[in-house]
Amino acid sequence: MTRHERCLAAIEGRQVDRPPNYIPAIACEVSSRVLGRPVHSGTGSLHYAETCALARGPSAHAEFVNALFEDMAELCRVLDIDVYRMPWRQTIKPTRQLDEVSFLFGDPDGDHEVHAYMPETGDYGVVESVRLDPGADPIAVLRNKVEAAEACLGELDDFPLDPDHRRICEAYGDEFFIPCNGGEITIGYDEDMLMAMITDPGLVRRYLMIQAEKGLALGRALARSPYPRIMLGGGDMAGNEGPFFSPAAFREVHLPALKHMVDGLTELGINYVFRTDGDLWSVSDMIFEEAGCQGYGEVDRDAGMTTAKLRARYPDLTLWNNVSCPKIQLNSPDWVRDESQRCIEESGGTRYFHGSSNALIMGTPAGNVRALFGG
Repeated sequence: MTRHERCLAAIEGRQVDRPPNYIPAIACEVSSRVLGRPVHSGTGSLHYAETCALARGPSAHAEFVNALFEDMAELCRVLDIDVYRMPWRQTIKPTRQLDEVSFLFGDPDGDHEVHAYMPETGDYGVVESVRLDPGADPIAVLRNKVEAAEACLGELDDFPLDPDHRRICEAYGDEFFIPCNGGEITIGYDEDMLMAMITDPGLVRRYLMIQAEKGLALGRALARSPYPRIMLGGGDMAGNEGPFFSPAAFREVHLPALKHMVDGLTELGINYVFRTDGDLWSVSDMIFEEAGCQGYGEVDRDAGMTTAKLRARYPDLTLWNNVSCPKIQLNSPDWVRDESQRCIEESGGTRYFHGSSNALIMGTPAGNVRALFGG
């Protein structure tokens, strides 16, 4: 099978010659060891590297992006990856670089954040957040944000595809299967948003419905294009002990927006993949039956979301990867091969993309990465 034939057959539930290989992201130092040269490929190390490039100016950033796109293609070729997926990136230019690893975003004399890179772990994120009015009512702030966004919904009619997605499809679409990132339905795990679910669930429901309308606008743009009608969306909402909120709260606040978006995308012929780590069993029927999400990504085997259990409960659900990232890092290549075979056998031979459940993290041996994909 070609890569496209293999991926489409897996999604449609037809038999494949082997499961399509897919990797959500891979730490830069890991991919550098796989290719034997410096590579930018994903996780916090990519965010830091791109922020550095943005700080150096437009030409430096353009050069960085060109190298990133080709690095990702070369990594897919070497590892025999069928799905070319651009990882989560940091594309906002910093206001100021503070030191070798720290950057300021926002107004130095007003609201701003400081982001920093931690070389020992490969993480990059917010280490300081400054608000001129720290006592501002979070509900009032959210309400203003929601009302402003609702007033602009009419502008979504001409919503374009992301130029980078179009560029990647044009450059590499004949060689690899390229899904579209987007269609997130999430409040994340921000404390103010989680509290708002309790104090004003109707407002949060409106916030998520805005996300749904944006997802539908992206879906319409994707449907007008010649590119694969696959959207990788969802949003982090759970840990190993379950979702960050109750099933009742999910039903009241999240489900209406998710169902609205997935219904519309299905009418457009777009296959929607809900992605999140963690134990989803308490809300999985709502996501995969009531909302009708056709795919499930970041399938967290360590949290009890195994291919075998999911296949038994949802025979038509496409599963995007299920091998534990921490265990790939810590075990031997033989263990990785055995675990890979176990996941593939549990899949029943189709509706399964093979690889790590989430990003391959810093410190993962290159030999284990090759073993994951049959090397």
